[in-house]
Amino acid sequence: MNPQDEQDVAAGIQDIRICGPRLVLRALRPGEIDEEWRAMVTADPMAIAELPDEASFRARLQRSGRLDDGWLDLAIDVDGVSVGRIQTFVPPGRSLPAGTFEVGIGLREDARGQGYGREALALLTDWLFGHAAAEVVEAPTDPANVAMRTVFQRVGWLLAGSLTEFGREWVMYRITRREWEAR
Repeated sequence: MNPQDEQDVAAGIQDIRICGPRLVLRALRPGEIDEEWRAMVTADPMAIAELPDEASFRARLQRSGRLDDGWLDLAIDVDGVSVGRIQTFVPPGRSLPAGTFEVGIGLREDARGQGYGREALALLTDWLFGHAAAEVVEAPTDPANVAMRTVFQRVGWLLAGSLTEFGREWVMYRITRREWEAR
């Protein structure tokens, strides 16, 4: 990592915009925050551990586009329209080792099955290793979430085990810097 990247990580990185072949990961627009809250309220319980506090969630999304203390929220934009959100976060009650990022992703139902989740996950993973000093990128999912498990596998992540949080069992997928560079 070059000295500027190290300074960016230490200061928190702002105005993050990651462009891929079919989509852009970008900061949420103010009008999209309401849509994201509605998506959380109506989310399949398999997809989220628990509904967050609304005020905290909205405040966090107002800071989207900035990496700050392990937290980053980005819209998944296809042709100028947000079709979901991808994030890094620090799980409550569980600290992450330095250089470890935990990821979550959610797509609108009509955007699923088109490869957007796979592309968004690959773009964010690449960016975290290239710009945020990541050594490990990981994500939990419900064991029954076959679609998400398939996305992890197609992007090159490996099943790393399971954990119990929020009173339920999750499977953990992860990829290390060495594995990412070798693919």
